[in-house]
Amino acid sequence: MCKKLETRNIHPYRAWSAGLLLAALALAGAGCEGKHHEVTVQNEEADTAPRLLSTVRMNDAKADTQLLTGFYPVEGGAWRWTAGRFSVLLMTPAGAAQRGAAVTLSFTIPDIVIQKVKSLTLSASVNGMVLKSATYNAAGANDFTADVPASALTTDSVKIDFALDKVLPPGVDKRELGIIATSVGIAGK
Repeated sequence: MCKKLETRNIHPYRAWSAGLLLAALALAGAGCEGKHHEVTVQNEEADTAPRLLSTVRMNDAKADTQLLTGFYPVEGGAWRWTAGRFSVLLMTPAGAAQRGAAVTLSFTIPDIVIQKVKSLTLSASVNGMVLKSATYNAAGANDFTADVPASALTTDSVKIDFALDKVLPPGVDKRELGIIATSVGIAGK
């Protein structure tokens, strides 16, 4: 409800202040006449929130949030060193809760690692459930693939934990170095 402001018998300073107040009320007067404008506020965060990917390429800056632990910054514009233990969060593929899936890690074992450790074993697990282990005795490019049972894929995302039995300890580099990862993904069966 709008009220009128009376200015009779008021000190000149107060009259000037009251005039300003009346001008402000006049400008805002449209609100007193019952005219209201609806304002719609959109949640921009929902539109810009990153979507989880089911395959993460190590050079994709958008996927950095999915690399949870044990991954070092991108090198050579394409790959990342890992530590001895590393984890990734992946989007569960459609239908995987019924049919299962397979996780694949593409990586390289550098010559220097094999020269120092002779062989290394890579294992993967989901929620503490060991999926598979594989032992490597030679340097070079590899694809590690492990089946993931449907019972481990009942949520929208899945955390895959990897572990190496041997790594290069910190030295001149100051980092624990395991393997060089290029991508990791999960695909439905």
